[in-house]
Amino acid sequence: MKILVIVLAALAVMVMVVVRVLRGRLPVEASGQTKTPVPARKLSEVVAFTIDLDIDEKPALFILLGEDGSINRMGRGTAEDAERELFIGKTDPAIFKSVRSRLTKEMLRSLGQGYDMPTPRGASCRLVLTFKFKDGSSNGMGFLYGSESNGPPQDVSEFVTTAVAQTDPWYEEFRRNALRRGQG
Repeated sequence: MKILVIVLAALAVMVMVVVRVLRGRLPVEASGQTKTPVPARKLSEVVAFTIDLDIDEKPALFILLGEDGSINRMGRGTAEDAERELFIGKTDPAIFKSVRSRLTKEMLRSLGQGYDMPTPRGASCRLVLTFKFKDGSSNGMGFLYGSESNGPPQDVSEFVTTAVAQTDPWYEEFRRNALRRGQG
């Protein structure tokens, strides 16, 4: 059991390192939108994705979903949530398919771009979506905005909201089980 815990902790550290490296790949300039041409992608090419939200430079939400049912989740996406523990496991691959179906052609055309929303108000928010494709490549998009101002486009917000809603049952059950193991 101790070996499993050590392996899961090492995997969590590797995931967080990869996320931090990928963040640097998505430039967001103060002038608004960055433009980096990318080849057109199809929905069916997406085999995994991450959603990474920081509020006031603190991790608020991290979701990784894979086509094979791989799942990593940390946080609820709110500034008040102090949950910083990353949970790693497997879930029904149908959850990935359900969330992936919320990707739009516009989102796929926006890969490689970053957006700095004008006149941000409230807590600073940084949202990064990264997609892995069948050919092994990855790309994504980033948004800087304020918690009390206009955020990402509606299709992006709906994608994130769907991912949270679809992974919540797994996340809450995993948290409950982890708390019980910690108390036992």
